Amino acid sequence: MEHLPESAHYMAKRFEESLKLITPGILFEELGIEYIGPVNGHDIESLIETFEVARALGKPVIIHAQTTKGKGYEIAEGTKEHWHGVSAFDLETGIAPKKAGAKAATAIFSETLIALADEDEKVVGVTAAMPTGTGMSAAIEKYPERFWDVAIAEQHAVTSMGALAKEGFKPFCTIYSTFLQRGFDQLIHDIALMDLGVAFALDRAGIVGEDGETHQGAFDISYLRGIPNMTLLAPYNDTTMKFCMTFAKDYTHPCAFRYPRGAFLAEDRESPAYELGKSHLLQEGEDILFIGYGNGVGRAEQTAKLLDKEVAILDLRFVKPLDKEMLISLAKKYKKWFVFSDSAKMGGVGSAILECLAEEKIQDIALTSFEYLDKFITHGNTKLVEESLGILPEQLVERII
Repeated sequence: MEHLPESAHYMAKRFEESLKLITPGILFEELGIEYIGPVNGHDIESLIETFEVARALGKPVIIHAQTTKGKGYEIAEGTKEHWHGVSAFDLETGIAPKKAGAKAATAIFSETLIALADEDEKVVGVTAAMPTGTGMSAAIEKYPERFWDVAIAEQHAVTSMGALAKEGFKPFCTIYSTFLQRGFDQLIHDIALMDLGVAFALDRAGIVGEDGETHQGAFDISYLRGIPNMTLLAPYNDTTMKFCMTFAKDYTHPCAFRYPRGAFLAEDRESPAYELGKSHLLQEGEDILFIGYGNGVGRAEQTAKLLDKEVAILDLRFVKPLDKEMLISLAKKYKKWFVFSDSAKMGGVGSAILECLAEEKIQDIALTSFEYLDKFITHGNTKLVEESLGILPEQLVERII
């Protein structure tokens, strides 16, 4: 090319650069990393040969192996998100038996989100690779121009919703509790710092059962509570989920609400609408107060039924801001407080309440929190995991006694 006119050299250079955009290995080779592939990820012999070549190179190597999800079981082959995690199913049909029981909290979220979107065209939303798991798939199907799946890019999901909030939209950023951790920096700098009205819907809060150890939703209260401008609230049954989301939709500042995998523990009942920083006393008692946050209200109710004495039960609703007026009032009558929340104890609901009592110089309250201890929670069946943590109602009764 050196002996040809300058224009030819220019065209060749442009051709080379355009080729780099469509050749998979170029990016890695530019970084000094050897690239091999793509290879058939289901061909064991080819993979072994490729690994042997890579080992012999004696330098960093990227092996690009292409696979088909569900390979070998035709019903599951392809990109069907349904098969990301499944319970027992029929091998011939791939259909799981329908379980009788209460509707899952995620389903209530999905129905309510669509209802809000029907009423207000400014309602938009995003999820990160889990449209089915978060219930966002129905909204994406009905309003594809307003709801999106941005794949495994939680940071992008958070920041993009901040931009929409700034332009007058009402975004619902719907992410598993454990995965919002990935967007923590963006949450602080791109949402809270500018006080933008993004609502974070935190699915899979608490024990997630077979979803796995990395998916346990334990830390969201702890890592969100210290962020200025952030409001934290939680529903405990179907009705309060709808009220919680209605509040979040009309709220003009950042907020996050958490809800469990599966159905709420508490039965549905009439309830007042949500008001910023206001709790709701569900029942009076003798000398013991149960404080429940989110699904913890249902656990408190189940535990109360097993006790021989009447206990007061408070639906905290907001852990930030706390209902200080209610807590100060209850401190005059109830001296033994027990906190129920499916979350880490360190920096959690109990910590927030203790901070409040210290600030108000209330020193005669004996507070016990049944939140998770300072350790990672193992993978397993939800009931077995809860038993290992000592938080089944029967176990809590013994601890209270």
